[in-house]
Amino acid sequence: MKKLFTTLVAIVAFACAAMAQVPQGFNYQAVVRNNAGQLIPNRNVSVRISILRGSETGTSVYTQSESVSTNANGLFTLIVGENSTEFASINWANGPYYIQSEVDIQGGSNYSLSTVQKILTVPYAHYATIASRLEDDAYLNEQDPFFSAWNYLYDSLRNAPQNLSDFNNDQGFLTADDLELILHGDTLFITGGSYVILPIGRGGSIHWDSIINAPTTIEWDSILNAPTTIEWDSVINHPTNLSEFNNDLGFITAETQGLNDVIAINNNAYGQIKNVYAPTDPLDAVNKAYVDSLVDGINARIDSLNNYYLSMLDSVNDRIFQLEHPTVKGALPGIFSVSATGKVNFAQGNLQYRPRIKTWRFAVHQWDVAGSDNNNVYMQAYCSSWVDLFGYGTSGWDGGAGRFMPYETTTNNTEYTEAIDGNDLTEFYANGDWGFYNPIINGGNQTAMWRTLTYSEWSYLLTQRANAAQLRGMATVESTPGYVLLPDEWECPAGRTFVNTDSSYTVNVYSAADWASMEAAGAVFLPAAGSRTGSVTTNIGTIGNYWTSSHVNGTTAYSFHIGANSNVMQNIMTYSTGCSVRVVRDY
Repeated sequence: MKKLFTTLVAIVAFACAAMAQVPQGFNYQAVVRNNAGQLIPNRNVSVRISILRGSETGTSVYTQSESVSTNANGLFTLIVGENSTEFASINWANGPYYIQSEVDIQGGSNYSLSTVQKILTVPYAHYATIASRLEDDAYLNEQDPFFSAWNYLYDSLRNAPQNLSDFNNDQGFLTADDLELILHGDTLFITGGSYVILPIGRGGSIHWDSIINAPTTIEWDSILNAPTTIEWDSVINHPTNLSEFNNDLGFITAETQGLNDVIAINNNAYGQIKNVYAPTDPLDAVNKAYVDSLVDGINARIDSLNNYYLSMLDSVNDRIFQLEHPTVKGALPGIFSVSATGKVNFAQGNLQYRPRIKTWRFAVHQWDVAGSDNNNVYMQAYCSSWVDLFGYGTSGWDGGAGRFMPYETTTNNTEYTEAIDGNDLTEFYANGDWGFYNPIINGGNQTAMWRTLTYSEWSYLLTQRANAAQLRGMATVESTPGYVLLPDEWECPAGRTFVNTDSSYTVNVYSAADWASMEAAGAVFLPAAGSRTGSVTTNIGTIGNYWTSSHVNGTTAYSFHIGANSNVMQNIMTYSTGCSVRVVRDY
């Protein structure tokens, strides 16, 4: 795909007298050209300007996006930073700074990086504004970027005042009403409303002896964040061997004690120790059986709750899946892999166009074809029938050339290249794709919902996905010959059969009712709709060619062929040939 870029023309910084009000922002101009160096004149484009600090890939300190118009020379002008508090807060002394410009010529937000250029001249008026603001502040401190060289502490000054009484009023800043000074932490307050922030280390620390009525003892509970438990290893001089413990409370009466000795001290066991696992006493056996039954009941309840939880989890996961993959009008249910990671749904039928009302739709049934009605496609103002064979890239997007409509019938292949410029119908040229550019009335009626498969996606679908050879074959549906594609997860409906074949339309034959169950299981049918040269349609029901979005050269593109030896993917068709289109949506 071709990328657009801008050429930087000028950056103009405002200058002003020392006492004048500084305007916010500076002028920025740029010229927009395409990859061939051609100007993009008289067009509305979207521009995003970023100010980067430190390097060409540095941190953005300001971003501005707006829509502008290029003039006849492809030039646009805008003001960077006007009436922006974010721009006004930029510290121009903390550079270097770079200006980055990005453009989307479609007027959207799909920006392409155009240029990054160093700002060689600092906007001095803005620099002066910041400096003036610092001079007007009530105080300065050593953290300020304009005073980074101030690297000494207050305590290092010779004869620095140590008490409030050591300060004098030699400059006359204090009036008679402002003689009271209050030191609180690192802040010196003056009763008139002013205050001074002292450097770190002066007034910010408190000595214990200076605290009035300081306690001489501290209770454990009064200590902030005092631990509630104490680890044994943290206890000073704790015993490390049993021999270091003493029997000061007399609990141990002899070196060896039996059960009777313990009972004599405390008879909480009532003179018995029971084997409850294998009881010998009848009453203990009854108690054990009762307890076992309770345990069994609890376990059964746990199993029931676990099964309920799992069923609810499955329901939630199903709902999440539905939300992430909503049903789109006109999409068939089958899911098809078209790459190692990409999956799609096919549209419900071939793409159709009605020239007289300039409207797109999907065929009502998968087997529907326009047939000889395609002969009338050139009569765009009078043709009221639906046609379904189109030249390559004839979506209606003119690319500035004023042609390539769905009713284009010229057989001069070179006349098709101006619209798509010899490119695939993807990225910037996606508008040439029949399903991408046009709203489809029974397929969501929005742009960019549908697209045509690329050559590599068709190839992956037919030959590279798992079990690919068994998931395709020729067939006839409701008397219309064509080709069947089965989804990745295929389960043939009861009472139906399918045989992979590329040699006959008569092996797999389905009525409308038969096909309804196949379609519900995810099957796709591509009818052999013939092809068109100029305004003449031939081979209806015999062959079919389905466009990919991939070109071969300036006059030909790839298609998927239906007919004898249908599994041959590399069928190359000239741009002017009318072929079928079946679009997909990304799943």
